[in-house]
Amino acid sequence: MTDFQFESSFGRRLGMAHTAMFRHLSKLMKEKNLPITPDQFRVLTHLWKQDGMQQSELAVCTARNRANVTRIIDILEREGIVIRKDDPSDRRVFRIYLTELGKSLKEATAECANQSIEDSLVGISGEERGIVMKVLNQIVKNVG
Repeated sequence: MTDFQFESSFGRRLGMAHTAMFRHLSKLMKEKNLPITPDQFRVLTHLWKQDGMQQSELAVCTARNRANVTRIIDILEREGIVIRKDDPSDRRVFRIYLTELGKSLKEATAECANQSIEDSLVGISGEERGIVMKVLNQIVKNVG
């Protein structure tokens, strides 16, 4: 059996890159005094595309469990960024809608996300970026 080198493993490096980008995005959002976190941003990106989604749909879209999405929505609702409304065709289901504040956050958070990505890719050529995207897509295909 070979000796597994966790610290230098592909999975560890991938996780470290994700964490670094996540922290950098959080820092940029705090600098702009945005009242959301990167996890909340992940949920909001789907509502900006399709307002009024069900909580269960948001869980699937964000690859998060329902409890985690419920917690995020609770916080966003408390901050006045989203509101829950009963689904007119199924009283057991809530739909999540953006408030005016929630809608107004889209541009500034998108700027932070773009800046975070660009900062992360400094010194990486277009060709290398293409290779990385191809590799990441294949990983998702293989084990996603």
